[in-house]
Amino acid sequence: MKITNQSLLDGLESQLFAQVHSGDPEMKIDSESRLRHSNYPGADGSLFLGDVGDTLLRCFGAHEPPRVVQLPGFDQQRWSVIVSDTEMSITIESRSYWGMGLLSSCFLNSIKMVGPVGRRARIVFDLVAALGRNPWEAKWKSRFAKSTGVSSTEEKARWEALIEHGRSDLSNTIDSIRAKAESLEQELPSLVDEAPEGWDGDLALEEIGAAYAECDIAMDALHDRSATGVERALARAEAHIIEADPRTEVAAQFEGGDVLEEMAAIEADDIDLSDQVLEFQELPEEAVRTQSVLNKQDDIPFVDLSEEE
Repeated sequence: MKITNQSLLDGLESQLFAQVHSGDPEMKIDSESRLRHSNYPGADGSLFLGDVGDTLLRCFGAHEPPRVVQLPGFDQQRWSVIVSDTEMSITIESRSYWGMGLLSSCFLNSIKMVGPVGRRARIVFDLVAALGRNPWEAKWKSRFAKSTGVSSTEEKARWEALIEHGRSDLSNTIDSIRAKAESLEQELPSLVDEAPEGWDGDLALEEIGAAYAECDIAMDALHDRSATGVERALARAEAHIIEADPRTEVAAQFEGGDVLEEMAAIEADDIDLSDQVLEFQELPEEAVRTQSVLNKQDDIPFVDLSEEE
């Protein structure tokens, strides 16, 4: 898949601007200027994260609580937050660009991402899919462009370049899994001799067919911009390929399948353990005499040392 606007993907960072539609949710700020959920105990300050910021943090993946580098003042929707991990950093700044910030739609988010282009593209792909709208489309285009210093055409191109890159990566992964299934299908006739006992070639072909079907599901999910749906379908496809391949450890279970079924069918009452249980043996005479002496001994006297002499 050819990626357009390749020049917009150069470098280690991307600068994007997004239109805010909603100010919710409200988040708390703890004593260390870390962003916390509204029910976090002991956090006094608060800010309104907005729909773009909230969705972006969810798409980022596992991370420590974001740092609030610019605390909100009277306006709780004017702030700056940084979220990061070992390879990626995103700075989100919320500010108004028209209407004196009286409405949530008066605000925009400046998003600066620093990290690998593949990771940036995947986050943007997930963000747009989760929002269900084009975040670069402003309520007031001329004011938006004046505030950001970027024309609406260029802003759209920046977003779409990353989205296309993310879509291309997922599409290539789907093609890779499909190619793996095709390769195994061609190899099956030559693998019959080394297949474990009980392995069924027809069932293997059915598993490969199921893998193809999952790849089709993944492609449909890609068209719907559902990266999660793509990953789940591909995971199922890989599982089918593993089941079909007689060289894998899963296939080797066929050898002991009948034995396991027989063991599961045995009732507990039918098992004769007489040869496995150790018979009781009498203790040596010396051990018996020693125990008798111990039993006859008086108890150890109790000495109270709590009182002073």
